[in-house]
Amino acid sequence: MRPSFKRNEILKVACKLVSEKGASKLTLDAVAKEAGVSKGGLLYHFPTKEALIQATLDDFLNRFDSNTEEEASRNTKLNNGWAEAYLIETFEIGKEDLQMSASILAAAANSPDLLDPMRERYIMWQSRMMAECKDPVEATVARLAADGLFFCELFGFAPLDEPFRSDVLSYLQTMVKKRES
Repeated sequence: MRPSFKRNEILKVACKLVSEKGASKLTLDAVAKEAGVSKGGLLYHFPTKEALIQATLDDFLNRFDSNTEEEASRNTKLNNGWAEAYLIETFEIGKEDLQMSASILAAAANSPDLLDPMRERYIMWQSRMMAECKDPVEATVARLAADGLFFCELFGFAPLDEPFRSDVLSYLQTMVKKRES
């Protein structure tokens, strides 16, 4: 099996463990067993538990950034490019991505400084919205609402069912559209 494929599988297993059993159950032994690799094989990719957690968080953030950039580039109908793409991508996060984002829980539980890259991304994302949107207050309110949806789904706090979820997205998208002067 290719090392990059095995590495990605280990990341998925780690996130699944956190999602299903909680951050306290994330151990290198448990991940190795669940992933079907030796502990040495796991340590080859991730020498520490913190390295594993950081890699899962980085993977999630990098994929979110990449997908958001693609959405903004592909969909030229978006009035505020990246801000609307952020909303769309947040609303399109699926079950597997929610499991991958369980790394947020593991990071917060094990070493809150592991969340620094996420804090930096949020600053970058907010800066882009402030620069792109004619009304940065509306764009920020829409981002905060989308973030709230994400965290509600991550923790299972009254997630929204379709078609109501789509209606909420449509409403938030209207908030970030440029107004005519």
